[in-house]
Amino acid sequence: MGSSIQDDAAAAFVRELTHWRHQRRLSKKELAERTGFDPSYVSHIENGRHQPTEEFARRAELALDSGNRIWQRYVAFAGTRTAGRLPVLGPTAVPPPAGPHLVIDDEQADLTLVDGAYECRFRRVLHSVGTEPITRHTVQIDIDRFPDDPARSAAFHSRHPLTLDEVDFRAFLGADRPEPMRWRVTRSRDAFLKIALPLESGGAPAPLYPGQRTVVDYAYRVPAWKFGDWLQRDIRLPTRRLTVRLAFPAATRPTLWASETSFTSETTADVTPRRQEREGVVAYEWEVPRPRLRAQYRVHWRYGDPAAALAGAVVPGQPPGVDPDDDTRR
Repeated sequence: MGSSIQDDAAAAFVRELTHWRHQRRLSKKELAERTGFDPSYVSHIENGRHQPTEEFARRAELALDSGNRIWQRYVAFAGTRTAGRLPVLGPTAVPPPAGPHLVIDDEQADLTLVDGAYECRFRRVLHSVGTEPITRHTVQIDIDRFPDDPARSAAFHSRHPLTLDEVDFRAFLGADRPEPMRWRVTRSRDAFLKIALPLESGGAPAPLYPGQRTVVDYAYRVPAWKFGDWLQRDIRLPTRRLTVRLAFPAATRPTLWASETSFTSETTADVTPRRQEREGVVAYEWEVPRPRLRAQYRVHWRYGDPAAALAGAVVPGQPPGVDPDDDTRR
């Protein structure tokens, strides 16, 4: 009798898990990537060869965001094995991870070419889902003029390193009445800046406590001749949605393509972002619901008229509109 009840509860968990996996349009392999389990384990769970564990149920709920339905099915199943000793917090919520733990509910990345420089703006909705408050958020500026030629790129950036004055970094905290944020560089290289943003309000610490959300906006600019023709978002934190938007003057005649690279499955998929042209601007948008953890989302572009892209650029020691490392001029 008890075994039958336990089997029925395990089967109900599997049905809920499979339903939400299909809803999120994930394969078993993709769910395994997002939960950190081996693909064979997920297959065994769904085929009823293994019984679910509490850790798997926690991670599956976080990855599939079922509104705690998966977790409730696990709690019911666990109750058949523990004589009523249910996991902590009962059937209403997934137990939070221990320590400070951050989820990006939404990230919007915008890049615009203006007067020979790339204006970059990022908006993140931060959600504290752990057991301890979060006191700061870390961001970075990472450029690479020639990503397919590391030696050439390193030499170029050694001659033309990023400077704080030119990037004009700024950041704001809050959605309704954003406040300017203090910031400090914690790591610096020729083409890389790592920046810490303390969470403060009115100059006083304002930690993000468990269950709370806030919005961080940050922006910077980099001369087009220094930036490189690509933008990449690395998913280092669990992220619910990613939107990448780019805008170029139509006179530059841009061509853009994108790719998603998963290092856990060692696969790369090509993507075609939506394109729209009006009022002299070519805009692209790429929306990624539930991006994969530890994956890279990259967009590349090329200009039919590179000189138009550098129009307005100020390049030390060069005439206007000239790329200082253009091999075709040598």
